[in-house]
Amino acid sequence: MARRAVCIIGGAQGGTATYDGAATNYLIQTPSGVLYQVFIDNVIDVVFKKSTDGGLTWSINTVVFAGTAISLAVWYDRWSGLSTDLIHCAYTETGTNDTLYRTIDAASSDALSTQTVIHAGTSAVAAGSFLTITRTRGGNVLCRTQIDAGAEGAFYRLTNANVPNGAWASRTINEANATQDQMILVPGFAADNQDAIGIFWDASADRISRQLYDDSANSWAETEFGAPMTFTDSVAASGWAHFAAAVDLTNSQILVVAWNAIDTANADLTCWTVTESAITAKTDVVTNSTDDQGLCAISLDLVTGWWTVFYGGKSDGSETYSSPMNMYFKVSKDSGSTWGAETQITPSSYNMPNLFCCPRKYLGADIPVLYRGAGQDEYVAIVDRTVPHARTLIGV
Repeated sequence: MARRAVCIIGGAQGGTATYDGAATNYLIQTPSGVLYQVFIDNVIDVVFKKSTDGGLTWSINTVVFAGTAISLAVWYDRWSGLSTDLIHCAYTETGTNDTLYRTIDAASSDALSTQTVIHAGTSAVAAGSFLTITRTRGGNVLCRTQIDAGAEGAFYRLTNANVPNGAWASRTINEANATQDQMILVPGFAADNQDAIGIFWDASADRISRQLYDDSANSWAETEFGAPMTFTDSVAASGWAHFAAAVDLTNSQILVVAWNAIDTANADLTCWTVTESAITAKTDVVTNSTDDQGLCAISLDLVTGWWTVFYGGKSDGSETYSSPMNMYFKVSKDSGSTWGAETQITPSSYNMPNLFCCPRKYLGADIPVLYRGAGQDEYVAIVDRTVPHARTLIGV
């Protein structure tokens, strides 16, 4: 693969709001190749842009929510195996201290649903909080929100029959809130197609675990990764995310990558497959990093079946994490058994506090991945398997 272009999709984004709430955000690609990016803009509104040419040019902003947003999470129906095209947006704001919900209908001229309240809060702060949303294979929408650095948060369900405009109901929380805990919610594969899997970053125990949500019993069951696998916590305000997941519907599993330490010598970028019955370690993407690495994202190519993992910092330690660094990737063509060479994407180094990509890529050789640079500009690096092209500015 080679870098094809790097495109600015928006300048001066919403300060640290994109990453200090540690929400699970993604680029979205539809089966026809249209890209959507939902983000917090420079006036702290939630907005989206779209691209119909693979990320080279982007639309103007469309406002989803006007207010003071501090975190944002998204999910796309087709990542759950559904044939519908709703983009589910959950966002926490400080005006009423609530977590709110709205959908974008990518199959119906990007129609916006009525805004509803997921969690009616009392005190929302970004640092130490998190937000994640998913849709089950049976159509229920689930949201885990923590809005006050461990002091306030809950788990909610919107039933399929009431999507997208109905009322949310609280469900049993996975465990007590704690500062700097994080979670990625994804659909489960059990016979009860309303179940879910949570990949949980437990700050208090320094562990990553699989949490299974049983919808019919309204209960959780937890199993740690590894034996056990210890992870060093990283404050989300200095960069996020350091673990990522993608849904492999064909093989009924979740692909997970996670750094076991950030900006530390001998750190590993670990890789796993997760099902309801097993947590299986694959070959590390990076083993025994020299130092100065962090951030990660994973994309599953639905044409080739290849896994592509993106991360920040060169493995030889020649760059400085949280200072200007480059983004790199490796590809596995054999389901995580081996990984190709470390390849640089970015044309120059950036202060890079976050990155994420399309977790399920439908079309073509191109793999778009988003990161942030100096001045809080957001860039899409478009990676292909041919030759590098010029950097392209597409608007601020």
